[in-house]
Amino acid sequence: MRYLWVGFLRAAHLCLSIQLALLILVWASAAGAGAVEDCNQVRDADRQLRGCTAYIRSRPDQPTNVATALFNRANIYARRGRYEMAFADYRRALELDPTNPLIPYNLGNAYLDSGQPSRAEEAFTQALTLDTAFAFAHLNRGIARERLGNVAGADEDFRRTLELDPTAEQARRHLTRLRTQCTENRAAPACAGIR
Repeated sequence: MRYLWVGFLRAAHLCLSIQLALLILVWASAAGAGAVEDCNQVRDADRQLRGCTAYIRSRPDQPTNVATALFNRANIYARRGRYEMAFADYRRALELDPTNPLIPYNLGNAYLDSGQPSRAEEAFTQALTLDTAFAFAHLNRGIARERLGNVAGADEDFRRTLELDPTAEQARRHLTRLRTQCTENRAAPACAGIR
């Protein structure tokens, strides 16, 4: 009889353990759903940051979704000028989702905003490798190239931007300014070939 009682207690303990595990799973799913919602909303950056961080910690088994959460979090860090944290998240997101051109594009924007045009040019080139018709990647690579003194490369990117998006006024302004500077200073070697 004593063994039956011990067996019953073990079975009851096992049932309670299973119920507790199911309760934890339900709670984690609900928490995960809240993290997803928080991470994907854009009205409250602090809430988004908390949601993305919670999702990244709770769902390492879903690399594409974690890449999106890292991307969203990196965008917040970049907007706040916390570039090193942004760079780390963009690079990790790119490792998890290497086919998404928005990740290297935004990495390039962060590099450009932090005064690193050479790294920005590399990141925009990577975005363009993934999507050759990405007009704004051409535009921003042109800006990076212009800052690096690569006038011919900048001219090429601004022209390509306008081919892809004739309404891109920022590209038109950059191209006009670049050509005006070269017209005024034809002797500059960087302006060779600019029309």
